[in-house]
Amino acid sequence: MIEFDKVMDILKSKPHEIDDVEEVDISNAVGRVIGKDIISDRDFPPFNRSAMDGFAFRHEDVENEESPTFKVKEVVLAGHPGENVKIKRGECVRIMTGGAVPLQCDTVAEFEICEEKNGKVKLTKIPTKFANVALKGEDLKKGEVALRKGQLIGTNTINLIGSLGLSKVPVKRKLKIGVVSTGDELVDITEETKNGKIRNSSKYSLSAQIGAIHQDFVDLGMVKDNENEIYQAVERGLGLDVLLITGGSSVGDKDLTLKVLERFHANVMTKRIAIKPGKPTIIATVERDGREVWIFGMPGNPVSTFSVFKLFVTYLVERLLGTSGLAPKFFTGILNFDFQKKTNRMHFVPCVVSTRDDHFEIDFVKYNGSGDFTALSKANAFFVAPKEMGEIKKGSSVGFYFI
Repeated sequence: MIEFDKVMDILKSKPHEIDDVEEVDISNAVGRVIGKDIISDRDFPPFNRSAMDGFAFRHEDVENEESPTFKVKEVVLAGHPGENVKIKRGECVRIMTGGAVPLQCDTVAEFEICEEKNGKVKLTKIPTKFANVALKGEDLKKGEVALRKGQLIGTNTINLIGSLGLSKVPVKRKLKIGVVSTGDELVDITEETKNGKIRNSSKYSLSAQIGAIHQDFVDLGMVKDNENEIYQAVERGLGLDVLLITGGSSVGDKDLTLKVLERFHANVMTKRIAIKPGKPTIIATVERDGREVWIFGMPGNPVSTFSVFKLFVTYLVERLLGTSGLAPKFFTGILNFDFQKKTNRMHFVPCVVSTRDDHFEIDFVKYNGSGDFTALSKANAFFVAPKEMGEIKKGSSVGFYFI
């Protein structure tokens, strides 16, 4: 079995980032990846802007004064001209938040430290120079890179994109990820389960996981445990970027994925991984029309399929798109129960993580193995039991990732 870290090294070093870029409407940009550097065509802020409601003045006029008093020259509102307002010594401008600070002014005193009466303003406290003034270009200068190629667009990015005047955003194209479901036992979720049949829930789980990372799901259908049927399904999938084959990756009589991949002269990088769930995971590539198609032979059990996608497929997608933020991030929490296992492989175990005081705590979820999708539905995380540890005591610190 190949170790987990070695698999991650393979996925880090082998994939070739795609170059294809398309434009999407700003309203559809969240979750996509910036396709090329975007240069700012202006300064942000575009002028010296007041950060408070108050009075703008020259700080040199108050440097030697204990309780300076100003005459109010003019009022500047947000969205109205203000930069070219002229003032003399002893004058100030009443200004609202967002208003353009006159070029002669360098400081704004908020209303709370001012006493205004009969057109004059007295400062009860002298602010520091440049107080409450957002200086032109201090956030972003004209000609600077505003958004970098490979940046994952979040909801927090949209303000900047809109302020740059981009109604269309250049992004990496979506990856096409196909799913082939194999197994004589499978029926669609709308069909009755009898005579040993089970519903093909993993197809829908994978579709949801693919959609959650904003890539395109391609349904390549359900096929029987028949080598030629699986071969034909894989052939259909070789026009895609990534192909996921559920079931058939182990060493049983009906586990045919590896045999099919050998017929395609695949470069097989893993056959078994030292993890639970997900041990019989095949990772391979097939060359087709000058492209590298990534193929995952995934265990058929639903928790295995879910976990393998979360751990490995999302990381591959990051590498293909040249981004980060899609694959799980690992944190540390305190285990609230004892846990035992064999020391032959790393375990990822469904659990419930909550925040208590200043740390994470990991609570028990009844879990009966990789077929237990009920446990998966109750969990919000997987905790990590290292390979070499057979027993982990309550109160121990362990790694985990949210799902």
